[in-house]
Amino acid sequence: MKYLTILGSTGSVGVNTLDVVARNPGRFELVALTARSQIDMLFEQSCRFKPRYAVVLDEALASRLHEKLRDAGVPTEVLCGVQAMEKVA
Repeated sequence: MKYLTILGSTGSVGVNTLDVVARNPGRFELVALTARSQIDMLFEQSCRFKPRYAVVLDEALASRLHEKLRDAGVPTEVLCGVQAMEKVA
C-alpha cells in the first residue's frame, strides 16, 4: 500500500492522478487532498476517495466544505491555511 497526498487535486494533474488511484483499488491510500478554491470538486473527491484530510487555504471555504462533508456523513477532516498544507505535504 502506498500513501498519497495530492496537492491540487482539483487541477488537471490531480484529477488524472485520482483516475490512476481509482483504477488501482487497494494499491493506494489517500492521506490528503488539497485545493485552492474548488470546494465542490474537492467535496466530490472526498466523498469518493475518503481521504483522512481535505485542505483548503481559505477559512470560509474550509467551513463550507466541513459542513458539506458532515452532512454527507464523510469522515474526512477539513484543515485550512498554509500551515495545514505544509502539514500534509
